[in-house]
Amino acid sequence: GDFAAIHALHAPRALLCGLMAPPSRFQHALERGIAVTVVVLAVLTPALGGVSSSIPSLPFLKATPAVPPSRTRALLRGGRSSPPLRLRGGHDIPSDVLDDSATPAPAVEHLPVVHHPVNIFATSSPAAALQAGFASVVKVFAWTTEPHFSQPWQMRRQRHGTGSGFIIEGRRILTNAHNIANQNWVLVQRHGIPRKYPAKVLAVGHECDLALLSVEEDEFWDGTCALEFGAVPELQQSLVVVGFPTGGDNLCVTAGVVSRVDVHEYAHSGFSLLCVQIDAALNSGNSGGPALNAESNQVIGVAFQGREDAENVGFIIPSSVVNHFLQDISRNGIYTGFVTLGITWAPLENKSLRKHVGVDVCELPEGCKRSGVVVCKVDNTRHTDDTLRTGDTLIAVDGVSIADDGTIPFREMERLAFSHLVSQKFLKDICDVTVLRDGKVIHRQVTLASPRYLVPECVYDTSPRYLIVGGIVFVPLTLNYMLHEFGKRYYEKAPNALLGAMDDRFQSVAGEEVVVLSQMLASEICSGYDGIRNLRLETLNGERVRNLSHLRELVDACCDAFLVFGLSQTQRVVLSREEALEATPTILLQHSIAKSRSE
Repeated sequence: GDFAAIHALHAPRALLCGLMAPPSRFQHALERGIAVTVVVLAVLTPALGGVSSSIPSLPFLKATPAVPPSRTRALLRGGRSSPPLRLRGGHDIPSDVLDDSATPAPAVEHLPVVHHPVNIFATSSPAAALQAGFASVVKVFAWTTEPHFSQPWQMRRQRHGTGSGFIIEGRRILTNAHNIANQNWVLVQRHGIPRKYPAKVLAVGHECDLALLSVEEDEFWDGTCALEFGAVPELQQSLVVVGFPTGGDNLCVTAGVVSRVDVHEYAHSGFSLLCVQIDAALNSGNSGGPALNAESNQVIGVAFQGREDAENVGFIIPSSVVNHFLQDISRNGIYTGFVTLGITWAPLENKSLRKHVGVDVCELPEGCKRSGVVVCKVDNTRHTDDTLRTGDTLIAVDGVSIADDGTIPFREMERLAFSHLVSQKFLKDICDVTVLRDGKVIHRQVTLASPRYLVPECVYDTSPRYLIVGGIVFVPLTLNYMLHEFGKRYYEKAPNALLGAMDDRFQSVAGEEVVVLSQMLASEICSGYDGIRNLRLETLNGERVRNLSHLRELVDACCDAFLVFGLSQTQRVVLSREEALEATPTILLQHSIAKSRSE
């Protein structure tokens, strides 16, 4: 009686504490209150003469048989208990609060017995439905050494990083290219398996930020299954991102929905491809992990980047881009890259511009709309005046009309940049273009190829090139050099001569590159040229320099008394040829440089 009276007072208080508890403690406090209430009702039932049958059903319980006081006292004394029952909150109720030999109270019609544990705080469990796919997710360990493009004879300190990946058909592992870029050694570890296995890089696509790995040991593949790819996800489609982000060693699962599907720049390469924005949390280490359809274990994307200036914004590589990467390797044996038309363009939205090109008065073929974009620059290594040229109005690609803002229809109420249509093709495929030129509509065929930029966007898995002549360091201009020399905000700090070269976009002739006088190594022969650095080299002894290899040939073949380097801004640097060649080995020794030129 005393026991029942005391706990009858405390039961409402326990329930009230559960309601007032913080969200993180709400579930535990509420279940303790429910458990106390069950015991009190069980003790008071005999004294109330079977009133329990008239007590309203508790929605949190699936079984509330009567508990005799003798069994309750046995429980409090530490009596033996048989296997427990469960509340839906997930906590056990020892079953020796139930007396199998006692006569039960009248059955409550709406309270069936629980046979399986269920969590009342989880409306759905995607992890349970996708558990089979989790075994195919792996953790990637990579040791990388990045070259120093500003000091090209040196390498930066070796770094160790981790990422994610998953198993696909052909006993291969798909991950992000930035996880293993400039790699020295790669290990992979399966979910739930403590051992790490050496992995070999099969193929890398830096434009699409994807890479294929393989493991030679058969033991690694035991019990694994390859994940399959689904379609490009719809807006608001639920998904689950699986991987190994920072903050722990075990597999991490985050859920979200598709927020946007658009053509977006890939941070690793600067190349623009189809991209899916999601609201699931993506952190360092998630890269390379699969984004799974919440209703199946099909892969609809690969996690690869986020935004530093936004929260709950992540991006995945859609399955269409992944399939293009895999098909490219299957068709050609190697990765050949994504293709482009080789042009830059401007929107055709201004009224005066439309009148100037005559898009509103020309005769259009059936199916074409009076819209398009104006071609600004063309890659002269791929195009002639007979295909595409500056000033053309591009009306359609493969029969699909281009809007004035450069977009094409994608799905219902969705549009994408027309470059997406081109990027789905492969190297040397033919693309039909409809062009308005001089007031007439013409049709042309363009052979697609990978872009040849005057300043490469990014360079990976290769050593930087350089040439040292008498203490002067020459390097080719790349985005890597700009980042290493001026930092992420290079567009604010770099000289206009270098930034202007990046704006030129395309090579004028095949193999052309911008050669930069990077720095002057301290030496007597370079005395008086202090402060000259980061200038574009244009000529040597009056001959135009096409690339770094051409400069090396000109230096080696020069027989003049002087080396006259013509730089941007009409500056010149003049060295005695014989003195420069004689001083170079000494300068290299003083600065601990092994060679005067790269391989």
